[in-house]
Amino acid sequence: MRIKKETPKEIVLKIANECYNCGHCCRHTSGFILKKELKGISKHLGTTEEELEKTHLEKTQVYNKDVWRPKRKGTPYGECIFHDEGCKIQDVKPLFCAVSNCNSHGDDLSHWFMLNYVVDESDPESVRQWAQVLISCDTIEGGNLEELVPDKQLLKKILSYEVLR
Repeated sequence: MRIKKETPKEIVLKIANECYNCGHCCRHTSGFILKKELKGISKHLGTTEEELEKTHLEKTQVYNKDVWRPKRKGTPYGECIFHDEGCKIQDVKPLFCAVSNCNSHGDDLSHWFMLNYVVDESDPESVRQWAQVLISCDTIEGGNLEELVPDKQLLKKILSYEVLR
């Protein structure tokens, strides 16, 4: 099956379910958490969102959008703080973690997540940052710059920094 930007989440989750449960991704990094997922995770852990952010998460920007990452044990590429002989937040696992894996669709699944939940085609800086990714890799259908910003003149102005906001 070819994953496209428009592929429904339910189908993406089924494809992602082909995970080998090896824990590789959890042992070597952490995923991304969207703002709307913080409440469920904090409730699951019996804490407040504020305390969760303070003790377990790092706020960062990806494609000019605020997202949170679970802290890592040790190095910047260390194990996810929620990984300990399995996922401590499995019942409320963030969507990024649920869809990202190292199966044959791994890159496409990650692109699907970014295109549907992080990259904002109405934000010129987000588009420019996504354009940098496309220099070194292919993307899924719906993720090319011309598909995100169909107006060729506008896309040209965004990429040349004539449009900043």
